[in-house]
Amino acid sequence: MNSNKARDFFSSYYEGTLDGGLRQSLEVALREDANLHADYSAFVETIRELDALKYEEIEIPIYLSDRIATRLEAEQSKTRFGVPAWTNWIRGLAFAGLAAVAIIGALPLLSSHSNVGVAGALPGGSNLDQIQYKHDGSKLTLLFQPSASKTVVVTSASSNKEIQRFNMEGQRLECPIENPLSHSAAFKIQVLGDKAQSIVVVPGHQVTKAKPGSGSVQEMALALADHYQVPIVIDAADVTRHVTWTFSASDALSAANQALSNEPFAVDKRQEGMIRIAGSS
Repeated sequence: MNSNKARDFFSSYYEGTLDGGLRQSLEVALREDANLHADYSAFVETIRELDALKYEEIEIPIYLSDRIATRLEAEQSKTRFGVPAWTNWIRGLAFAGLAAVAIIGALPLLSSHSNVGVAGALPGGSNLDQIQYKHDGSKLTLLFQPSASKTVVVTSASSNKEIQRFNMEGQRLECPIENPLSHSAAFKIQVLGDKAQSIVVVPGHQVTKAKPGSGSVQEMALALADHYQVPIVIDAADVTRHVTWTFSASDALSAANQALSNEPFAVDKRQEGMIRIAGSS
């Protein structure tokens, strides 16, 4: 499925009405194409912003939406990817321009437009010389502030294709890790030159109750994330080790501990429900 065709299915995929075969093809394209992934993330955020605005009473001059849409198209045309096809319908909505402007340039970590910014210190004096993850109950954020020049590389954990890299020169990286797909996705995050790496699993936007199964630790984490709607960070050298799971427990921590009870892994629960799995090398 090419990227232009894939964008035609954004709306029906988001609404859950896309046929099974097309849905699978689109999800493969979203995992493999970082630019398409970024476009769909922006599409989802635009829809959510528009949906939220229906509860607001905002009086906007008639000329304003056309002016904003025109400027948006002009700015987007400067990029090598052009204007995403899904933005064409924005002009017809009197308030849509405001929502689009609010999200443009604020795409998630796994897009080519991610922002690297400097922010204040975290509570508790966290050491950002190592990659850390913060979860606030709904959003997972990567935090990193190296004391020397470092490069952070993000790859697809399923295909090993590089998605994004950040060349850090002492500034602080604080970016959300988002997954707009209906099912969970796994990303490998590593600092070049370091042996350690993390697999970060982010649940999809649909709850998927997992059946009893077996597979690698990474596959177990993907199923666990969707079943309990929690993010999972795996700090282990061997994520291919074979395990079985049933997920009969009422919470993700207990379910993960049951699945890994006879394996050389430790499981703990971090802030706001995030699960961490650590193992020996």
